[in-house]
Amino acid sequence: MKKQIIALSALIAVFVSGKAQVVQDSTATKLEEVIVTASSKFELKRKDSGKPVIKITRADIEAQRSANIADLLNQYAGIEINGARSNAGQNQSYFVRGGNSRQVSFLIDGAQVNDPSNIAGDFDLRLVDIDQIEEIEILKGAASTLYGANASTAVINIKLRKAPTSGVRVNVASFIGTNKSVEQANNGPDEYNNSIQLQGRAMNGLTYGVGLNHQSTNGLSAAESADDNEQFESDAFNRINLLGRIGYNNNKDFKLSSYLSFDEYVAEFDNGAFTDGDNETYSRQIRWGTNMNWKYSEKGELVYNDVSTHTRRDTRSNFPSLFNADGYSLDLYNKYTFDLDNESSLKTILGFNFQNQTYEDFSIPFGSTEFVQNTDKDNVNFQIYDPYFNVVYLSGTGFNVNVGARYNLHSNYDGQFVYNLNPSYRFDIGEHVIKAYTSYSTAYITPSLFQLYASGFGNENLEPEENATLEAGFTWSKDQTSIGLTFFQREEQNLVQFVTIDPANFISQYQNEDKNLTARGVEIVGQTLLFEKLNLTANYTFTERDNEPLLRRIPKHKVNASARIEAFEGAFITARYQYNHQRGDVFFDSTTFMTQNVELDSYQLVDLDGTYKLKSKEVTFFAGVANIFDEDFQEVVGFQTRGRTYKVGVRLGF
Repeated sequence: MKKQIIALSALIAVFVSGKAQVVQDSTATKLEEVIVTASSKFELKRKDSGKPVIKITRADIEAQRSANIADLLNQYAGIEINGARSNAGQNQSYFVRGGNSRQVSFLIDGAQVNDPSNIAGDFDLRLVDIDQIEEIEILKGAASTLYGANASTAVINIKLRKAPTSGVRVNVASFIGTNKSVEQANNGPDEYNNSIQLQGRAMNGLTYGVGLNHQSTNGLSAAESADDNEQFESDAFNRINLLGRIGYNNNKDFKLSSYLSFDEYVAEFDNGAFTDGDNETYSRQIRWGTNMNWKYSEKGELVYNDVSTHTRRDTRSNFPSLFNADGYSLDLYNKYTFDLDNESSLKTILGFNFQNQTYEDFSIPFGSTEFVQNTDKDNVNFQIYDPYFNVVYLSGTGFNVNVGARYNLHSNYDGQFVYNLNPSYRFDIGEHVIKAYTSYSTAYITPSLFQLYASGFGNENLEPEENATLEAGFTWSKDQTSIGLTFFQREEQNLVQFVTIDPANFISQYQNEDKNLTARGVEIVGQTLLFEKLNLTANYTFTERDNEPLLRRIPKHKVNASARIEAFEGAFITARYQYNHQRGDVFFDSTTFMTQNVELDSYQLVDLDGTYKLKSKEVTFFAGVANIFDEDFQEVVGFQTRGRTYKVGVRLGF
């Protein structure tokens, strides 16, 4: 209770002093003039968007050089990336607004990416390096109308680095750091991260780029010992990300870009909660995609995005397994704007989305030494064919409406309509911008291939999940200051859960919940820039489900706050604070052979970062201390988290 009071008091103090908001843009652009695309696929000023869109720019990323993608996303309202604060090889779960990983849709340059062999079919964020990213846009709430299956609680669109306007740009970055638990001493560097990025543009419109990142991390065990006097062996993590791009841009009406990426990591892991082990998993994804924009007239544009993925996962343990998975996603749509009069317009989208997913898996049966195929791609696959449309009406006087519908046609299920209705109204009072908005959106989530066909666990009789989200809120902004409040409620049906059928014989299966579930919450965000030097931010999230006092690994109350100041020319210091409320969790007790329910304690984290850029050269030094007060906490019961750690590094630009 004392920690809750401290956390909430800190948030209230920030708001009372008029200095609150989420970290969104660190540029001098007025907040409501920032351009966002996620809510409509059109470039709209934030003040004309009917939903609050989070936009993380390259400048925001540069301000936190040592952070990874999960660390960055964890600072925003309504988002909890579980596993981000643990061993680098820890599996990450994506909880947005009380939902699960299956309900989040990840895009790279507008095309949906995934790993069909994963339990939830979700994308692994470790397969993209943060230095390859230009910006990230996050749209929370049901968005299946624009983005298809899985877009139930959030859409996270990762946009890769852009070519410069002319010439060649090269960035080289390197940092070293410590990586230890609270119980360990800092005995030296355990983490090394090196990156080189090159982007260029030729006079004839040719664009190109290449990027290479390598991360090596050791020093921290995956599992935590139940005996405070016992230390488990550390579990290493090694990762390589390689990305190449080539394209053409005539700077007028046509641009085309294709990329090829090779991403792999090897992660050592233990046998489970409180249990040491000598295991490792190898994960590799080869990904290639194409993006095309053709403005065939002043008001019309044709957009094509696609991505193909091939994933291989090899688990080397007492229960060896091997997965090969392929995914393909295509999104083709036409954008056309109708000018109704001098002020109002109608922005329309007519599109088609196609997805194909397959996987096969192999395992070694008990008593054997050879792999046996359990499933093959001919039998384990599905396709999705989705036509859709979306219309945005901009009145020019503050009243706007975003409405659309999609027909989901899945090869395993009957067709399903989803739709979205999102009116908003903006008042301009002098320099003050006040916007009220509401939306009602439905989503349709088909089971993953693993949930349908996994040997021993799959259930081919699973039904798709359906849900509907009601959202309402308002924002107030003036120049660089903004405050926003959002309420949401999501009704879920047929939620797919992993259910133990026969504990005595260890028999479990994926099944649909036979009851309707409700998740609801409140998000408060705020930001201000003082004296052109001090950027203050804060957000608070409240999340609950009916009849569940503690959600599994999701904090009921979560607070983020930060203060970034330019101490002197070129030097920035950033302090960040995070509070996570108690959470529920479960683990399998290997001594009693029973599943145990536990309550994870609340915790508070304070981080400090500093950057300094030389005046005459493109050289930036950075340093950071995470978990300054060496807080002892758990994200996942029985697994370790990082204590106080240090990082230093440098970035060179040419």
